[in-house]
Amino acid sequence: MKTDFAMAIHFHQPVGNFDHVMERACDKCYMPFLETLERYPSIKMTFHFSGCLLEWAENKRPEIIEKIRSMTESGQVEMMAGGFYEPILPSIPYRDRVSQIKMLRDYVKANFSQEPKGAWVAERVWEPALPSVFHETGIKYVILDDTHFLYSGIPKNRTYGYYMTEDAGKTVAVFPSDKVLRYNIPFKMPSESIGYMRSVLERNGEAVFVYGDDGEKFGEWPGTHKWVYEEKWLEKFFDEIVQNAGWINTVTLSECLEKKDPLGQVYLPTCSYEEMLEWALPAETQQWLEDVIRDIKDSGKEDFYKPFIRGGFWRNFFAKYPESNHMNKKMIYVSRKLEDLRASRHGKGKDLAEAEKDLLRGQCNCAYWHGVFGGLYLFHLRRALYHHLIKSEKEMDRIRYGEKQFCEATVLDLDADGHEDVVLENRETALYIDPAEGGTIKEVDSKTACQNLINSLARRKEAYHRKILEKIAIQQGAASSGNVQTIHDNSKAADPALKEQLSYDRYGRYGLIDHFLGRGTDLRSFSKCSYREAGDFVNAAYEFELKKKAKGVSVKMRREGRVDSSRVYLEKEITLPKKGSYFNVDYLVANRESGSIELLFAPEFNVTMPDCDSERYTLVAGKKTVLGHLGDLAEEKRASGVRIKDGEGFLSWHMGFSEDCILWHFPVKTVSQSEKAYELNYQSSAIVPVFCFRLGPGEERKIGLRLELEQAVTRHPAGTAL
Repeated sequence: MKTDFAMAIHFHQPVGNFDHVMERACDKCYMPFLETLERYPSIKMTFHFSGCLLEWAENKRPEIIEKIRSMTESGQVEMMAGGFYEPILPSIPYRDRVSQIKMLRDYVKANFSQEPKGAWVAERVWEPALPSVFHETGIKYVILDDTHFLYSGIPKNRTYGYYMTEDAGKTVAVFPSDKVLRYNIPFKMPSESIGYMRSVLERNGEAVFVYGDDGEKFGEWPGTHKWVYEEKWLEKFFDEIVQNAGWINTVTLSECLEKKDPLGQVYLPTCSYEEMLEWALPAETQQWLEDVIRDIKDSGKEDFYKPFIRGGFWRNFFAKYPESNHMNKKMIYVSRKLEDLRASRHGKGKDLAEAEKDLLRGQCNCAYWHGVFGGLYLFHLRRALYHHLIKSEKEMDRIRYGEKQFCEATVLDLDADGHEDVVLENRETALYIDPAEGGTIKEVDSKTACQNLINSLARRKEAYHRKILEKIAIQQGAASSGNVQTIHDNSKAADPALKEQLSYDRYGRYGLIDHFLGRGTDLRSFSKCSYREAGDFVNAAYEFELKKKAKGVSVKMRREGRVDSSRVYLEKEITLPKKGSYFNVDYLVANRESGSIELLFAPEFNVTMPDCDSERYTLVAGKKTVLGHLGDLAEEKRASGVRIKDGEGFLSWHMGFSEDCILWHFPVKTVSQSEKAYELNYQSSAIVPVFCFRLGPGEERKIGLRLELEQAVTRHPAGTAL
């Protein structure tokens, strides 16, 4: 009996990835794969290339485009659509879902002379409303994991084909990608996959086999280039298919759709592949789930229980990582601004294509979550998203205001947490302020440079930190078996030095975090979050009011709290001028007790420069260079200001103080995992002025800060691929 075998390969590199990474992937993975497949013209496949990768290849590696075009023209390859910049579709506004899919659909039609019938679902993140958007954009089928079908109650032996699903009567076909094939290819000998298909066919009597997975498995994942190409795994796999052509017929997914009837109707739950559902859980719950799964495996009943054991929900990454939530909600805010501009008299008849394209680029999924890949922890991916979102806003400002100066204040619940936030902006600068979370500034945008200067990530517990400590304790890594392992096999080595870096933050790494320090706090204890917080202002809610002034706008925040047992009133006013790349902060600290109090007031500000902790940056206090880089701790006993100076003149950051203070600096570094190793990643430089003073009964003290973004040259920072 003959069976159809449909292979769908997904190739993707995120917006903002480094050129050298893209080039390596092309040399080690994409071109070798295409060249090998081309030598087997009888083997058909379905490809999905994300628009991010196609745009880059057009400019840097056009031979990839030509190679794909040759195979589509011959009928060997079918091209799928999907979101052009590989967004998680449910996480972006509906109108942008449509725009993303249409953009890639039109690109494929224009460049490869095919009308895409299928769409790749980024990270296989499925929600039940998605059929509507696929139906609206002309998509006939998508491919998900067979795990999705098991979660909906369909047994494994009924996953060899495709099903129909719908939303409000709008239908789409859904193919289940076989987990056994995903885990075999290319990590086990080709004969094992062929043998698996033969055994299923013998049991079922009829089956359609579908394989859909990442193309980076074939050369870009650790160890796979040698295995797949030098040791010729891919050739051997294709040879096996050719040798078994008497009963294995390779088809594109569209051909399968046309030839076969659906196996039935299905309604899939909100889910993704099983590892993603684990990663979306809070760290403690994720560890709990790992223990449960280990117990099930030890009992020998994994296959029996596994369809009913699942992790979390992709959107919970926004709860797990507030920084991701802020970035996502900022993106939605920009999308809403674009929609409002389209509807206004300013937007009618205007060309908004560039603003929209930058918005869509800012929706690329990779920097919004974290699992085995670096993702959210990788600064340069977050930087790229902010760059494009701010660039989109800058273009909208140009359309709305022309050359005029403007200064605005907007109150809205930006992060959807039930509390009002404030956005202050002029032509050059935007500040995103959260009065309910310590009155902090969560984003400082230079619209001139299209950079967010608060692009940090807090140090928080991750489930795999337990594995790091266990590996360090036993002083050994996973033993090498001589076989190629998947990135989920946990074969990473752990550097013992990482143990000293496992400090966890009590608050987000933002701007204007109002500390009152306990006596004895020093720089080292503060940098490790092992100090005593004497006040209750950090993370606390402030009352606020907006003030419009002749030369700008401001938000004044106030709160009465406690420092140890004393009542203290704190007021801070942030003022953004009508023109300029700076803003002022005016503090008032008042003693509400009948006796005197001594205070150590330390308003912390976390800064992330456009090129991270590059050697081009130095830390300067007054005229003195304190650090020749941003990687160490530093303390100045008397400082009137501090500057992170850019040696290349792109963008420097300066904070001036109304009076001298003690100045602390330390780098915030996170311990994260990637597909290759456990890593220590720089996230920001914490700048902490410490003001020591005594207040008598009813006495108050005023302290002023001026923060300025100093740009000399308009260009992208070195090393970026935006």
